[in-house]
Amino acid sequence: MDAADAIGLIAEILSWIGLGVGLPLLLIVFLVKVHDGRWVPQEVFILEDDGRARARWFTAGDFWERPLRADESGHWQGREEVDAFVSEHHPSLMRFEPRRPLLHAVQVLGVTLASVGAAAVVLSIILLFVG
Repeated sequence: MDAADAIGLIAEILSWIGLGVGLPLLLIVFLVKVHDGRWVPQEVFILEDDGRARARWFTAGDFWERPLRADESGHWQGREEVDAFVSEHHPSLMRFEPRRPLLHAVQVLGVTLASVGAAAVVLSIILLFVG
């Protein structure tokens, strides 16, 4: 086995792993994004009573409200009005980030693995013609 064969074997393994894991991850991200729909910017008002904070917003012809979690306090600390994002499909859903952090991490991982897999396929094809 010479160096070209070893590189070809490594490239084939990387292509199977990269494309075999990366493409299903990207499919999952795509399906979740299609199901979620768009998240549009919205002004949200923060109301505090009895030490509990609640977010209130008006969209789709109705008022919506939900209690804020402790981990969301950094987004509104000391302000009465903040920018948030509301789901177009489900106006009762609100979040402070424009995208889901976990979904974004899965998307980055999927793109990275699929890119490595595609590059490995190209390298394998080049080595076929060189060798």
